[in-house]
Amino acid sequence: MSTSKKAVPQLSKPRNWPPKSVLEPGASHKWAPVVAFDFHEVVVSFMEQFAVVANASYPGANLTPAKAGFYNFGYDPDVAINPIEFQHLFKHFCMLANGGYGDLPLIAGIKEQMEAIRAAGIGITILTWVPGATDVLGDDHNPLHSGIAQRETLKLIESLGLPINVDRDVKFISPSQKPAYMGKKHIPLIVEDNRTTAVAVADMAHAAILVPTTYNQVTCPNVLRLKSRDELSARVIGFYEELRSRGLLLEGRR
Repeated sequence: MSTSKKAVPQLSKPRNWPPKSVLEPGASHKWAPVVAFDFHEVVVSFMEQFAVVANASYPGANLTPAKAGFYNFGYDPDVAINPIEFQHLFKHFCMLANGGYGDLPLIAGIKEQMEAIRAAGIGITILTWVPGATDVLGDDHNPLHSGIAQRETLKLIESLGLPINVDRDVKFISPSQKPAYMGKKHIPLIVEDNRTTAVAVADMAHAAILVPTTYNQVTCPNVLRLKSRDELSARVIGFYEELRSRGLLLEGRR
């Protein structure tokens, strides 16, 4: 994605977008002017850095992020490591103070997109799963006993200068918990790469935008899969402008 400054693209409006369930939530219901963002593969690339470690640890692993066919790429038959090896590798990656979660590269242009969204009066909350000290990974019955991954993630977000408050706007939360959290906080929209999470959010009568990847093709009501990442800020801003024009936003809320 180009990082040069340019006008927000004028896009045709998709059918049923924003979805009817968001535009007609009930007489007493209003939405927070906040959009949820997943972090990995939306803001930064987990796969790119993980592939560096994986291919160095297992020569011939053939982990190529640009060709990933599955979100859970440890189970991809085209990747030459098995699920058990992937689990051990992931646990090792979580323990790295250097070359792990703290060194995930920023996806080109995303910071400018997020800044445009904030400038439009829309708050941003990052909802992401990063293993903590008490989390159990895979088939291991013992917790991780390390908070390095979460610590390095917070340091990374702060160092990137994203338009959020790290203490207030970052929640470490599992994918399965995201729909209920959004419902509790009246957040109508999430930006995701995981189609399973996007569909789960849609099943809660909320909405999801999928950034396009090689592994998330899906057609589902209340889910808009972008043709290009360049569309992101325009789609998010247009979504909330429609809600605002209908008096459906809790203005002044974060």
